[in-house]
Amino acid sequence: MSGMTASVRLQAPPHLNVEVAASTIRLRQVLPDEYGTGAPGEWLHKAAIGVSDGLYVTGQVIAYNGSQVTLRTLRGEFHCRTADLVEVSPVLCFLTGKQQPRTADTTVEELVEQNTGILDRLLGTTQRGSRSIPRVLAGYMPARQQPQPTDTIEWINALNGVETTVGVRHAVDYVHFIDGNRRLTGSTESPTNDDVTDQADLEELLASIGGEVAHTLTPLTP
Repeated sequence: MSGMTASVRLQAPPHLNVEVAASTIRLRQVLPDEYGTGAPGEWLHKAAIGVSDGLYVTGQVIAYNGSQVTLRTLRGEFHCRTADLVEVSPVLCFLTGKQQPRTADTTVEELVEQNTGILDRLLGTTQRGSRSIPRVLAGYMPARQQPQPTDTIEWINALNGVETTVGVRHAVDYVHFIDGNRRLTGSTESPTNDDVTDQADLEELLASIGGEVAHTLTPLTP
């Protein structure tokens, strides 16, 4: 057990190690069948799309309570059903965290298609990549729903459970340059230079945000 999380090895199939909230370990056992049905270790600290009051919200899972989770977004915290969650790349919490489309107007498949296009523009998978937030989001959401580079969110490092303030500019630049395998130009400030927080391990934190960026988004099977 370390900080906010603990590693637990399931004693029955699938016999995997899962990361769970330390508070859960103190209260009860983690049952083997939880791994496939929204276990704390399956969703805790992951980035996801959820549904709250008929709106899609995108953020990081910061709490789990049986059939519900709490998502922290750029617009605050929201309670969502575990069954509605769709895992996304963490950087999308920074890029689309202010967007809250109505479930009556938009399908999950349409959101997946949108997010895949956003990642393509950021990483340059099939086109020239860009770190310009308006350019990356153009056509996907109006300017009023787009984040400002100076917007921040309290992000939990999934590697060690430490919570740190991270800016949109930091997260976007890290993914664009590091995951996009691009060289920094002389006029570009390093995305790991910290002007938001004094955490010494900012680079490690950003790696936990950008290190597992997916080019396609696949809902987890509950």
